[in-house]
Amino acid sequence: MDLFIKNASIVNGIGKSIFKANVGIKEDKIIYIGQENFSSKITINANELILTPGFIDTHSHSDFTIIADPQAEGKITQGITTEINGNCGLSAFPMLEETLERRLPELKALGLPKWNSIDEYISLLKNVNPSINFATLCGHGNIRGSVIGYKNVIADKAKLSKMRNLLKKQFFYKVKGLSTGLIYPPGIFANTEELIEFAKVLHPNKGVYATHLRSEGERLISALEEAILIGKKAKIPIHISHLKTSGRENWWKIDTVLSLIESAQREGIKITADSYPYTASATDLDVFLPQWIIEGSREDIVSRLKRESIRKEIAKYIKTRGKNFLDSLLISEVAFEKDRDFEGKKLGDITKFENAHNFICDLLIRSDLYVAVIYFGMSEENLIKILSKPYVVIGTDSSSRSTKGITARGKPHPRGFGSFPRFIRKYVLEKEILSLEEAIRKITYLPAKIFKIHKRGLIKEGYYADIVLFDPSEIEDTATFENPFGISKGIKYVIINGKIAVENGLITDIRNGRILL
Repeated sequence: MDLFIKNASIVNGIGKSIFKANVGIKEDKIIYIGQENFSSKITINANELILTPGFIDTHSHSDFTIIADPQAEGKITQGITTEINGNCGLSAFPMLEETLERRLPELKALGLPKWNSIDEYISLLKNVNPSINFATLCGHGNIRGSVIGYKNVIADKAKLSKMRNLLKKQFFYKVKGLSTGLIYPPGIFANTEELIEFAKVLHPNKGVYATHLRSEGERLISALEEAILIGKKAKIPIHISHLKTSGRENWWKIDTVLSLIESAQREGIKITADSYPYTASATDLDVFLPQWIIEGSREDIVSRLKRESIRKEIAKYIKTRGKNFLDSLLISEVAFEKDRDFEGKKLGDITKFENAHNFICDLLIRSDLYVAVIYFGMSEENLIKILSKPYVVIGTDSSSRSTKGITARGKPHPRGFGSFPRFIRKYVLEKEILSLEEAIRKITYLPAKIFKIHKRGLIKEGYYADIVLFDPSEIEDTATFENPFGISKGIKYVIINGKIAVENGLITDIRNGRILL
């Protein structure tokens, strides 16, 4: 054997009670689970440690950062061995025409070259040899932007046919499905009929439809009903991205939301969801502007933001949101270097309410629209209800980053470094909202099943050796909104495809991730 783990307390991923056993690994596979001892090149004594399958981040945005920084320190040190990327309608491919133009600031910030197709992207990914396994969806926004652009128009038959054919080509590379981001351009401009026609491509390809709903607040109920209708019409599985009730005025909707999901499940529609264990979300600042402002190219939007008449409209809009709106938004990252002092501060602390419209417009212009924010707008009680559901899995909703290098910038959401240990420590071991066995199922076997990640997510002979060993007395997140780059505690070993990537809590120099396409 190449690696032998003895005296492990195993939580195998399918909900079976903890049991003591030894685990033998040869090359990239688990070849033995039992009570016997064997000689091995490397032996780990797992006494007092919990052994589980590697954690699967079901909602990741590492499409670009994994190329710029393949170490993915924040993800691997919290036990993540596989990521599902390409979420919220935004993937690394195809990137043609206006889609590529929109992503240029991010590519530039990460020092990345341009590319257009999935095969070009896969070539780049193979060359950097990422530390974790990479799987991906295809973004509806990428396809619409590449064919129609960022215009608020209904797709005619010719354009729709071209977009469907472009999506079909991505399945040649075995993408896991289609994602939509219906609060972001250009997805925001697609009607339900377009989405149904897109989703029909998934049925013969056995893909999942993962959707950032058209609304997570005011129009949450109708947005969820739209997603269910798409699943029903296209006869495909639906996955709701980062399920939440956003904004205090919408917290009361949680029971209706869960009832709608479970009613659809009883009708035979496959619906799952993901969540992250925090009550703050993160997105782009321009998302909070009225929809009509963010149509067209970056130059179009910047031009609008400079106009006095537009600024007056934005001022009216902010006034309707109230002063609490500014206090709920924290600037996490800006592209314009001289504005970096604003990172980690709330809008309410750095601008007066009466001048907020000018401040926001000027900030977006200086950073060429590349301004990220954190929004404090969720309920802890609702979060617990969501995390407790057996069909909800865990995702970071974050890109991979490290404590040093090109990705160690800004004040990003701490979920990128702490989501999985936080889920286990706070909600499982302390609040006890569900058993450890059920919690591990939600972050290993269930996501592997949803996204068809074959022979992973389970401690079983013949399965790939993606394994986490953690100390239940120590496991804890340390990342905070003030210090989002804090490495989690208690994750002692992370093994990816049979190789030790984290040893005694420290990253090794081994990068053994694979492209799961």
